Amino acid sequence: MSDTIYLNVADVVALHNAMMERLGVRPESLRDAGLLESALLKPQMAAHYEQADLIRQATLLAVGIAQNHPFVDGNKRTAYTACSMFLRLNGRYFLGDIIEMADQLIFLAQRTDALAAVTRRFEVWLRERVADASR
Repeated sequence: MSDTIYLNVADVVALHNAMMERLGVRPESLRDAGLLESALLKPQMAAHYEQADLIRQATLLAVGIAQNHPFVDGNKRTAYTACSMFLRLNGRYFLGDIIEMADQLIFLAQRTDALAAVTRRFEVWLRERVADASR
């Protein structure tokens, strides 16, 4: 049995609302709870069926939120926030530049090639910028 801590819909909605308020933007409503739930299940499915590690799972979480657009506004920002929180909850930290992460998520959302290809590039990029909490 896995000890991995996963985010649920309520967690991500709360993260989204807090993040938007911190930015001085009134949080818009959740556009589609099913799309958010789908994005949140991707890491769990990958862990179960592919034995995906935490970085792969964090990648799928961020990609899922950025691609599914479950919120009216702030999807890429929420993708970053959820990815970062997921890593922290599981003893890892994103050490990269937040603006660089934003650029990566914009590129991902505007993908010009196959989703699998942009997902893999994002995973490689993220893997180089995550550290174990024990370091």
